[in-house]
Amino acid sequence: MTSAKLPRIIYDPRGPERILPTLTAPELAGLLDALYRHLDTPSPELGAETWYELAVEEAVRRQSLSGRTDQDAV
Repeated sequence: MTSAKLPRIIYDPRGPERILPTLTAPELAGLLDALYRHLDTPSPELGAETWYELAVEEAVRRQSLSGRTDQDAV
C-alpha cells in the first residue's frame, strides 16, 4: 500500500469496523505494514493509531478463527 492511499482509508466514512473485515489477508498485512511505517513518522494522520490497533485486533481474530498459533508458524 502506498502512503497516498493510506489517508483515503483512514478517513473513509465507513470506518475500520466495516472495512477491516472485508480485506483479504494480503491487504490486511499490507495495511498493517503501511500503518506501522506511518506511525513512525513525525506527524502521523489523526486516527492512524486507532486504525493500527483495530487492524491488529482483526489479524488476531482471524488467526484465532483459523486455529493457528505462533507455535504453528515455527
